[in-house]
Amino acid sequence: MVEALKQIESQSEYYFYYNNDEIKSLEGVSINVDKKEIKEVLEKLLNGTNLEYKIIDRYIALKRKNENGSEPAIQQQKSITGKVVDSGGNPLPGVTVVVKGTTNGTITDIDGNYSIGKIADSSTLQFSFVGMKSQEVVIGNQKSINVTLLDETIGIEEVVAIGYGTVKKSDLAGAISQVKSADMENRTIVRAEQALQGKTAGVQVIQTSGAPGSNPTIRVRGFSSNSSSDPLYVVDGLRTSDIGSIDPNNIESMEVLKDAASAAIYGAQAGNGVVLITTKKGKKGEGKISYDFQYVTNKLARIPKVMNAQEYVNYMTEANFITPAEISALWDGKTDTNWADVAFENSIMQKHNLSFMGGNDRGSYNLSLSYLDQNGIVKGDDDVYNRVTAMANADYNINSWLKVGTNNIVERWKSKSVTENSEYGSLLASVLTMDPLTQPYFDANNLPSYMQDLINSGKTLLKDEDGRYYGLSQIYKSDNVHPLLMRDRADAKNEGASVMGTIYAEMKPIKNLTITSKLGYRGAFTGSYHFNYIYYANDVTKNDNIEVGRTNANSIYYQWENFANYVYTLGKHNLTTMLGTSYSEPYSTTVTATGNAILKDDALYRDLNYLTATATKTVAGGYSNVGRQFSYFGRFIYNYADKYVLQGSLRRDASDLSILPIESRWGTFPALSAGYTISNEDFFPKNTPINTMKLRASWGQNGSTGPLGGFAYRASIGTIGSYPYSDAIDYQIGSAPSTLSNPQLKWETSEQLDFGVDIRAFKNRMTFGFDYYEKKTKDLLVSITPPYETGVASTAVNAGNVTNKGLEFELNWSEKIRDFSYSIHGNLATLKNSVTYLDPSISRINGASFHTQQGITVFEQGYPVWYMRGYKLLDISDATGDPIFQDTNNDGAITDDDKVMLGSGIPDFTYGLTLNAAYKSFDITVFGTGSYGNDVYNCLTRIDRPRGNKLEIFYTDRWTPTNTTASKPRPNANGEDKYWISSDAVMDGSFFKIKQIQLGYTLPKTLCKKMYISSLRVYSSVEDAFVFTSYPGFDPEASAGSTTLLGVDKGAYPNSMKVLFGINVTF
Repeated sequence: MVEALKQIESQSEYYFYYNNDEIKSLEGVSINVDKKEIKEVLEKLLNGTNLEYKIIDRYIALKRKNENGSEPAIQQQKSITGKVVDSGGNPLPGVTVVVKGTTNGTITDIDGNYSIGKIADSSTLQFSFVGMKSQEVVIGNQKSINVTLLDETIGIEEVVAIGYGTVKKSDLAGAISQVKSADMENRTIVRAEQALQGKTAGVQVIQTSGAPGSNPTIRVRGFSSNSSSDPLYVVDGLRTSDIGSIDPNNIESMEVLKDAASAAIYGAQAGNGVVLITTKKGKKGEGKISYDFQYVTNKLARIPKVMNAQEYVNYMTEANFITPAEISALWDGKTDTNWADVAFENSIMQKHNLSFMGGNDRGSYNLSLSYLDQNGIVKGDDDVYNRVTAMANADYNINSWLKVGTNNIVERWKSKSVTENSEYGSLLASVLTMDPLTQPYFDANNLPSYMQDLINSGKTLLKDEDGRYYGLSQIYKSDNVHPLLMRDRADAKNEGASVMGTIYAEMKPIKNLTITSKLGYRGAFTGSYHFNYIYYANDVTKNDNIEVGRTNANSIYYQWENFANYVYTLGKHNLTTMLGTSYSEPYSTTVTATGNAILKDDALYRDLNYLTATATKTVAGGYSNVGRQFSYFGRFIYNYADKYVLQGSLRRDASDLSILPIESRWGTFPALSAGYTISNEDFFPKNTPINTMKLRASWGQNGSTGPLGGFAYRASIGTIGSYPYSDAIDYQIGSAPSTLSNPQLKWETSEQLDFGVDIRAFKNRMTFGFDYYEKKTKDLLVSITPPYETGVASTAVNAGNVTNKGLEFELNWSEKIRDFSYSIHGNLATLKNSVTYLDPSISRINGASFHTQQGITVFEQGYPVWYMRGYKLLDISDATGDPIFQDTNNDGAITDDDKVMLGSGIPDFTYGLTLNAAYKSFDITVFGTGSYGNDVYNCLTRIDRPRGNKLEIFYTDRWTPTNTTASKPRPNANGEDKYWISSDAVMDGSFFKIKQIQLGYTLPKTLCKKMYISSLRVYSSVEDAFVFTSYPGFDPEASAGSTTLLGVDKGAYPNSMKVLFGINVTF
């Protein structure tokens, strides 16, 4: 019966209201009608049942018929009127109002009003409505009774994915956050990971680069390793490490398994958390065609203030880097180039998505085609990303016990990019360091003499697309030159194609048992190409020979999983069990080749196929890799009376001998969690604002072998061609150990404890969630340097532990008041990270390097992972203007031993805030996210670059004889080699970004019908326009790199401000 009602709703404009208890027992209903009036359909459907109907406008209310025809005696009969509304004050049509114990009843009208007569004072009125809690009211001496019906545990019966199955939220005892498709739609996100930013506590998403197609960094509850802390992604059951091929428009929901108890079902790959992605499937009903379009303009959001021409001249002459005579000879006194204006421009992005969706009782389908064209803000067409994505999801019920289906995504992409994150050779670094005295362009017939002399001497100078020569500085002759010259000195292209998907069968041989067999596959090809042109900028930055190179990589992965879910219910006892096995096998190959001479300097010849016979050809690298993993796993979920939930899982993973030795190839990962819905207890106070309260606790273990390469535990022998075996120094090829064996290598293991509480209050308008967690990762895989006598540079060992702990808060409020609705969602998560153990043979592990300095980030016991290390600046000398550093060991000299912790790229807390409001057809969304307590190591403040430009503050607040309390040293001060790796280079990277302000309008249904469409919405938004931060660089968010570069800014590509226009239309 329920399914029949759903079919009528999907094929008509009517909606049903009924008491579920009255119809759930009606099975085997079958009618065959076509183009009939609704009354005729209802008569046939309800024939032979004890139900009757009443039609009010587009609402149909079902209720039981009078079974015995008798009614109790009526004493002091009277009539009662009133109104029924929901928790937001909105009228409820179709509510059944009946005198308890009789058949005397009615249904509320479209405005929620009702009137019922022949009622005694001693009678009780019952109010019931599908999806809401029934109410009973004693009549007494009342003549008018208004009732507010509450949602029946709103959202508590929502289903979330948990890995190899789904579960009602009421049965959930772990820490799982969900982001739905509504949070991803109508935003300018290119990659699915971006949809998680600011939407859920404990998940830090940092857009470390604003380059087209760039992927963000995601951390689930901190940084768990000295190597990668990336989570595992599971797309429709397929495990993967990259989800760049998925159009966010095609995602139905994303679940983040944050605690170990939830993620443990994925065992050895879940040490950094798990993100489950469910793509959109077809729905029953008439087929629909949907089209989504976005047109976006991008512009540089923030420009750091650097010295202008006059400030630059004053600074350089004070420092004695340039003499006044040189200035007179090399500067025309007027040029004041803003290199940001030269390098950047406004750009365009377009997104198109066309989908076809439909289904019936036998099956469903969802087909979509997406196109993305994203241009970066660097001038020209060397900074683009194009992607075409097709998705095909379908399922079919062969019979009542067998269902088959498939989910598939195919992607083709191309990109061109510029160099970033390098203090040398980065276009972004050049914007800040190039001197402002140099003109950006010169016409060919008006070249300055020094450039004409270079051409006459045979040097190749580069031009722009208009034939103008790029200006070459006579003052700043370094790695960083004209930004667009750095763009055009090489041609770099990347392309790729991928396919991923699953094919599955679901069998239900007996009641409550579902057996699933799923084959997953993934294949990818990526190719990168570069062509380095002959050019000259200065004696440091030049290229005397062309170089052409290609790198091709191919990968194939498949997995086969079989699992069974069984549900057993006995009274108030509910038990769900799952058992399964998994087998996976990845294979990949990579090869790189280069050459340095081509037959002809023409665009058609710039490839390896056209190398000259005398060209130097090099296979720069190549490898192939194969691995296998077998697993078996199980889980149970026990629920008693919707009060007590107990969940346990166990997974055993085995890698083949290419990863771990036979002694440690198996890993065991258990988990246990419990939930207690205390609000369902009889003793819980009923007259409080709290509707539901649930307490949770969980414990579990996960693992990782991510840092290990093939056969890392075995000794290997390498060949070296530099062995002299005679007095004539005739070098020969010899062999020597390149790695040492370590049969004790084992999995990295993460163990996590979590305590949480979930609350719904104020008639379910408010939800609140709190979690405390402590996550310990032990047996980190690190590289150590063996004794010199072994002749081996490094070998892998298990030698470290890391702890992450924190608090998570989520608060939501939603309310609807007639035609107005609004919601507020906020979240905040704290994080404290520390390396708790490192093998005594390792004092510290150096991470990022900068210029000649190794270890500006360090992995060391007692500190956060990859903290920033350098000299502590105490003051600027009032007398000399030189920096004064802390002599930590008091030995009278400033050396490497005096370096201390300067900061950390890990924030103290992250947060997000989303505001939504709608009135009739208009809606508005404001969304922001922030980070507090994270530091940025600004590598672009090197004042020891003698003639490079600098941030304006180094001029405006520099020490002078008349400004002895300045915060910056005098130009050309002593100790500059230490100053740029001191605490003054570490800056507060805290920020709050208003990521989105969007206004939308949805066309009323009546107008849509006239236009022969189902729905239409137009919207416009401004994104990433407002950033509140004290960081003086381009973007504090784009400065937070991953792993060893955590928080280091070497010239990252800044995120752009976006203005968006979009349209959604459904036919």
